[in-house]
Amino acid sequence: MNLSNAVEFYSCMIAIMNHYGYDHQVYEKLPEEVDELNEAFDEYFKEPSPEHWHHVIEECADVHIMLEQFQMLITPEDKKEFDKICMDKLHREIGRIEKSGGKNGKTA
Repeated sequence: MNLSNAVEFYSCMIAIMNHYGYDHQVYEKLPEEVDELNEAFDEYFKEPSPEHWHHVIEECADVHIMLEQFQMLITPEDKKEFDKICMDKLHREIGRIEKSGGKNGKTA
């Protein structure tokens, strides 16, 4: 995403967050979009097709937008904790990869 697109992306998100507010975006819209992503994957796994895959991508975009808004809406303390947890999870997964000798495999 270039700088101009990033400015537009975040400007739009701020306008949306200001319009709907914290409670709606965090407690209603984020879970709704996560559910829709799960449903899109269910459809794709039942009947793989380019159309169903496109739907997965659309729903991933919705979840991405909502997660970006979530990070902007939560308190600075919660954002710090969120970032710490993300890094801890990434480091844990890297440890698993290194422990397996870098072999491909599923993780839990």
